[in-house]
Amino acid sequence: MRLIYRHLLTATAGPFVFGWVVITFLLMIDVLFRYVDLFVSKGVPFLLATRVLGLSLGHTFALSVPMAVLVGVLMGVGQLAADHEITAMRASGLSLWAIARPLFLAAAVITATQAAYNHYVYPHSNHLLVNLLQDISRQKPMLEIRENQFTDLNDKLTIFVRHKNDRTGEIGDVSIFEKAQPGDPSPRLTIAAHGRIVPDHERDQLRIELADGEIHEIPDAKKPGTYQLTRFRQHNLVVDHMEQDFQESERTARGDREMDLTELKAAMAQELGHQDEVRDRVRELAAGVVDEQWKAIDVAGRDQLASATDGGDRPRLQLLDNRFRLSRQKVERALEQDRYQVRLFETYQMKANKYDVEYHKKFAIPVACVVFVLLGVPMAVAGSRSGKGISVSLALAVYLVYYAFLMGGEKLADRGRLDPVVAMWSANVVLTAVGIPLFARTVREGRLPDLPRPWRRGAAGRGAGGAA
Repeated sequence: MRLIYRHLLTATAGPFVFGWVVITFLLMIDVLFRYVDLFVSKGVPFLLATRVLGLSLGHTFALSVPMAVLVGVLMGVGQLAADHEITAMRASGLSLWAIARPLFLAAAVITATQAAYNHYVYPHSNHLLVNLLQDISRQKPMLEIRENQFTDLNDKLTIFVRHKNDRTGEIGDVSIFEKAQPGDPSPRLTIAAHGRIVPDHERDQLRIELADGEIHEIPDAKKPGTYQLTRFRQHNLVVDHMEQDFQESERTARGDREMDLTELKAAMAQELGHQDEVRDRVRELAAGVVDEQWKAIDVAGRDQLASATDGGDRPRLQLLDNRFRLSRQKVERALEQDRYQVRLFETYQMKANKYDVEYHKKFAIPVACVVFVLLGVPMAVAGSRSGKGISVSLALAVYLVYYAFLMGGEKLADRGRLDPVVAMWSANVVLTAVGIPLFARTVREGRLPDLPRPWRRGAAGRGAGGAA
């Protein structure tokens, strides 16, 4: 059995390495096209560009290794089946489950290795990559502001844009969070319908021109009840020290893809704590409005209104008018502040979802190695007569399905439209649900269901007609 297991692992090791190299290269092409314009426009030295590409391999390996497992199984087991070695093993009394056992064990080892890699190596390498890209992008920071992403311009300023035109610098549906100090739970919120980003190279500044928006802020953090709303038609925000010659920084802040599992859990707990603080402030606002209304209808309030009738109807009407006007103003102020708190809550929720998505992704992608073995073995045995080309095609088809589930689920979860657990594990669950009956049918030495071939039925009909 050891010789058979060694033979199986050796037969799949070569295709696994081949698939790993090819898939990594294909994913790196996307990285090259993504940053080549940045390098050319900034004149980045060759060694520095090479360092960026080397660090980009960190997140590429996280995706290429599981896919390489599927390629290795399809090509390796498919070749063994085409050479009738799988048939010979079955004839000697081995079931397909016994044959595939070393492949599952190898996939489990790769899963554990990838999970450790995602925890220890990947966050650190991605942190170095982000630091390097931010140091390079300081020459033209506008290029790093992307659609539907939170971008930290510095430790106190974060911008989120829903739409952006890289050619003109125009932006739409803008939200800017200005913190008095890093970690401020109640930042100043500036929202605008549209605007424009204008780099000022001579003054080392970035000017953000906003139009048709509002500024929500709490002037005194110790007094949450003090709330200020400012509406504007035109507002300019200037960020200093945005452009400089390249130099490596000591940036310590980390994004969701730069954190290990412990840091992700701590970040999620922090964002959930911020959400609880927002809920408490909303309850205080609602309680303040209810308390103000109660003052007008309790016994003391009615006595005050009754005593105002002694001077005639006019003082009473004035008192009622003043009371209702003050009450309406407080309700409107509470509603405006509630809108501000809702925007803060949505921001904290989006960040918490991103951390939760990244946490589960560090496990879901490695586990896909085992799922791909479960799905790949019956597919390799069934498609062994079609050659290696069909194996690669099947691998690409499965990977496209998996990638669509993964990326689509991540986008939906980041926006709060899907639970992060469901978003990250749905691909594995669906492919496992497909792989188990296929594997069980192949173990029972049954054939996989054939796809309908109408052209063959037509040919059979013509043959029958000719015979008649």
